[in-house]
Parts: sequence; structure tokens; C-alpha cells
Amino acid sequence: MRTLTDNKLLLDADCPMCRLYAKGFEKAGWVDEATYCPYQSFDGLANENLDLDRARNEIALVDTQSNTVKYGIDAFRHIITNRFPFLNGFLKSRPVDFCLRKLYRFISFNRKVIAPSEKKEYTRECVPDMNVRYRLAYMVFVIVCSSVVLYNFTRPINSFMGWQNYLGRELLICAGQILWQVTFLWKLLNKKLLEYLGNMMTVSMIGTLLLLPMLLFTGLPVAFRLFYFVFVVGFMLWEHLRRCKILKIGYLPTISWLVYRLVALAIIVMMS
Repeated sequence: MRTLTDNKLLLDADCPMCRLYAKGFEKAGWVDEATYCPYQSFDGLANENLDLDRARNEIALVDTQSNTVKYGIDAFRHIITNRFPFLNGFLKSRPVDFCLRKLYRFISFNRKVIAPSEKKEYTRECVPDMNVRYRLAYMVFVIVCSSVVLYNFTRPINSFMGWQNYLGRELLICAGQILWQVTFLWKLLNKKLLEYLGNMMTVSMIGTLLLLPMLLFTGLPVAFRLFYFVFVVGFMLWEHLRRCKILKIGYLPTISWLVYRLVALAIIVMMS
């Protein structure tokens, strides 16, 4: 097993996910130390083959000896197969390559709504292009995941309250949140609307991940489930406020988000 040397891996300095796997590669010995290089401070003029615009959307692996550049999945595959050559054929197979590229773009185009960061005074920003298709795919993904987890988590609570449990209702509530926010905020947010909606769905995904472990414990008292659910919603409210502050869009989106949740709960109670 070999360590990749004489390369620079260009990553967003403000992206915690990027820093995590870059430092992970270094600590695991897959690449040598100081391979990770912040995109914002890299001297791109030193390599005429480097496409700085493309590197905003796909990580760039720059070979400092040959001045060649690999992007995105090709960069990851080069690092992995240099360490584990026997994986080369598998990772280059057409079905695997296709799936990996789609998954990479899904994450890359949504990374700033998964892990947002405040804008800094850089001479060069590392912000991916807005891709509407992948943003909508991310929103649908969160709706489905959140609905399934909520449906299973609230089943004992609904049974205790004498309410019916419907997966379709959870899907409607999760999707309805988007329509509600678009209706009230599209004029206010304008060009920031899709960026906000992506962050809002990440808040929902965080809540989903916090509820997920509780599905393993089927015998928990209903009171504990209710207390834990309130705690999760409270944390989501705090996270929503934090993200709105980063986006500099004020408190109205959070107020609207909270009002919808209260309205949805009132409708459930009245219809049960």
C-alpha cells in the first residue's frame, strides 16, 4: 500500500465535511502531510491546467510534478486506488462509476446547505453553482426520509392519544412545509429562496437523524417519547435560527416555519 505524494487536494476551507475527509486521508496515510490545500488560498496561476471555476463544484487533485489535474470522483478514485490498487477495476466499472458520480454531484451541489458557513472576505470564494435539479432531489430525499422516520416514531404516541397513524399524512406535512414557506417568503427571499429551502430541509434531516436512534427502543414510555420529541423540535428551532442568521434573512422565515408546525399540529388534533 502506497502513500500518494506530490499532490495538492483543493478543498473549501469553510466546509467541515471537506476538511474532515481531507485530514482523514492524511492521518490514514493515504496521502502525505500537507496534501490538503484550501481552495481560497491556492495559487491557481501556478498551474495553467487548473480550472478554478470547475474546482468550485468538484474537488481538484493537482499533481505538482506533471501539472495534471483530476476532479471530483476521478480525484477520489486516484487517491483510493493508489492505496488499494485492486479496487481500480471495480471503481471504474460503468454502473459503479455512474452511481458514484451522481452521488458525488448530489452532495457537492448541496454541500453549502448541508453545512453552511458565513461569507468571509476572500479574494476567491469556493461556492458551488446552484443546480436546481440536485437541490430539488435533495429536498425530495429529505421529505421521504423524514416522513418514514416520523411515521414510525410517532406511532406509539398516536396510539396513546387515540389518533390514526398515516404515512401519507407525514408526507403531506413535510411537503406542505415547503409550499407554505414558498408562499409566504418568495418575495422576501427572492434569489435566496432555494438556498433557504435547502437549509430548511437540512434542519428537518437533522431532526430525522436525532429521532432515528429512538426507533431501536420500542418499549420506551410515551411520556419519554413526547419529551424527547419536544427536545428535538427545540433543537431544530435553534438550528433554523442559526442558519437564518448565516443567510442574513432575519427572523420571519423562522416565525413562518414555527407557525406552520403549530397549524399542522392543530389540524391533526382536530381531525383525529
